[in-house]
This record gives sequence, structure tokens and C-alpha cells, in this order.
Amino acid sequence: MLPAFEAWCREKNFDVRGDELKARITAFLGHYARLNRDSDITFLDVQAFAATLDELMFFGKTNDFLDMTHVFGAYLEFLHTTGTWGGTHEQFVQLDTYFRCFSFPDFEPSYSPIPELQAAIITVPQLSGDEVAEAIGKLPVARRVQSFLQWLGPRREITGLKVLNKKHVQEAAAALDVYAVPVSGALPVGGQPTSGPVLFKSAAGVGRLELYWDALVGAGLIELSASRAYPSREATGFLKDPASNLVEVVRTVARNMYGAFSREVSDRYQEMEVGYLTRYFLLEAAVEPINVEVLKHPVRGLPDLDPRGEPDIIAIAWRRLERLRDEGLVEIGSGLSIPPALLKPLVLELAKPSEVAVRFQDPADEAPAFGDYPPA
Repeated sequence: MLPAFEAWCREKNFDVRGDELKARITAFLGHYARLNRDSDITFLDVQAFAATLDELMFFGKTNDFLDMTHVFGAYLEFLHTTGTWGGTHEQFVQLDTYFRCFSFPDFEPSYSPIPELQAAIITVPQLSGDEVAEAIGKLPVARRVQSFLQWLGPRREITGLKVLNKKHVQEAAAALDVYAVPVSGALPVGGQPTSGPVLFKSAAGVGRLELYWDALVGAGLIELSASRAYPSREATGFLKDPASNLVEVVRTVARNMYGAFSREVSDRYQEMEVGYLTRYFLLEAAVEPINVEVLKHPVRGLPDLDPRGEPDIIAIAWRRLERLRDEGLVEIGSGLSIPPALLKPLVLELAKPSEVAVRFQDPADEAPAFGDYPPA
């Protein structure tokens, strides 16, 4: 059943794939089978199903539960549309109705509102297709995404932590314009040297490689199994005709990269505030270019623990912005600004949860799509 479900999800372009798809559906159905004391997964008893939802909702993190039920909803549709439902039509309707009427909790936000920007409005300019394509094509991220996917080839080995096997890291880093050298002993005291090659003990030791890996997996361009990484169908199509898909691919990757440095998900309070501050800087620059020296200077007279008044946190946030600059996702001169062709993915990822108003000059940018966001 599960290989057939995976194939169906690929055909339908479902947004969860690979190991993540398997893990979520098997976790749900495994819990159901234990409660139901029956391994049949083509017919689900309503009472056992209700008990499964009730238990799983309080079993772990809210967002994990919602991600799991998102996959289960696809599984239920799969059973119905492929004729593999093992019960009667009336029994399916009963189960489906219960699932649709279940009171799901809200997602716990990855971002919090930014009160300082509540009165601001970000204007996303109307650009022609040629203007966007030309601007995107000049960005370092565009070249590096294509180079990395070409290097990835049909498959590469990964570790149990879902990162590249160490033997691949040097080549993978080179595909991203990073000269990296493996070390067998301890890294130098104080971290990476200020010049020369990047030293690494694993894939996580090369910052740009980690950034691209997470962004490409998050964008659905790389799929992961237990021991291999594969290019997705979208990635294969992109490599066959890069020009026709470049804008969509780069904007989706950029959206993941903006989010990577802006989420407040760490248990360490300082890291959470760094994410907040980086997001604040990005959205402030999206409203209008901001003088770098003004943003770098700590604000006086703020309440304790406000990150805008903490020099150390400001310095960390600026190092993150500089990493985004190296990919062409922000511009840093005398001012901090966002390339106009990337304003759309930035606001789609960060503006709405931050409660910052957005005005699209191109009405087509406001077309509704999944999650109330237009395509990147």
C-alpha cells in the first residue's frame, strides 16, 4: 500500500515526499493499528480512528500532529480515488465526515508579530517577466543551485542525520564555490580560520553547504530516503530546461533561505531573538533601504532583552545578513536593501506572520493559492 501511496503522491505533486511522507503516514497508521488491534490499513474503524486523533493531538508537538494529519488527509483521498478503500461507501463517508469536522488546533507560529513595523507597508513592484528573469539570472544563488543539482546527479549517500556522507562534502562544497578540507582531529581553537579553506569534520561544518542543503530539501528539489539523496522530479525538469524554471526555483530556494535565518524555533533564548532581529532587519529593508550604520548601532533606552539594544545579538544578525548577501539575497552597501525581484518570496515567507502590510503592484501576485499565499 505505501509504495502505491508514494507513487500517487508524486503524481498529484503532493507537498510531502520521501522519508518524510513515510514517517508521517506510518506513525499515524501504526498508532491507529495499535489502538484498533488490527493491521488493516485499507479500512479504518471510526471509533479507533477518533481515539487515534485524540491521543496523537496530545502526544507531541502541535505542528508535528498537524503535519501528520496533513499526510493522512492525502492518504484518505488516495484510498477513495484509487478504489482501495476496504469498506462500504457509507463507511468511508462516515470516516471522512468525522475527519473533516474534527477540531484541529492552530499551527504554532514560527514567527511572532513585529510591533515596530505594524504601521509600515511593503510595496512589491510590478516587474515584467524579462526583468525578473534577467535579475534572477545574475544572482549567485541561481548559478549555485544549478551547479549543486548537477553535482548531485541521480543519487548521493547520506548519513542517518540526513546530511551528505563526509566523503561527498569536499566535492559538494566545491559545487557551491567553497574550498573545503576535511580534518580528522579537532578543529582549531576559536573555530574556522579567517582565511584559507573551510575546515570540516562533517557536512554540518560547511555553512554554505548546510544552507543550500536545507533550502533545496525544503523547496522539494532534493528528496531523502534512509540512506540516499535524490533529485526530485522538479529538479530533474529544471536541469533539463533551466531557463524556463529558473525564476520559480530560485525564488522558492530564496524563500527557504530567508526563513532559515528568521525562525524563532531554538530553545536558547538568544538564538530566538537573533531570528527575530534578522527578520526585523529584512522586513525593514523591504519597506525601504535602511542606512547600515543606523541598523548596526544599538538603540538606547529600550526595555531589557530587546535585541535591538544588544550589540552582540546585532553582530550575529549582521553575520547572517552577510551570508544572505553572498548569495545575492540582500544588498549591502551604505544601505541594506532587498533585490526587487526577490521582494515577493521574502514577503510571502515573512510579512504575513509578522503582521506587516504588503501591497502588490501586480494584481497577479495576489492570486490565491495553498495557505492563502500566491506562488513564489
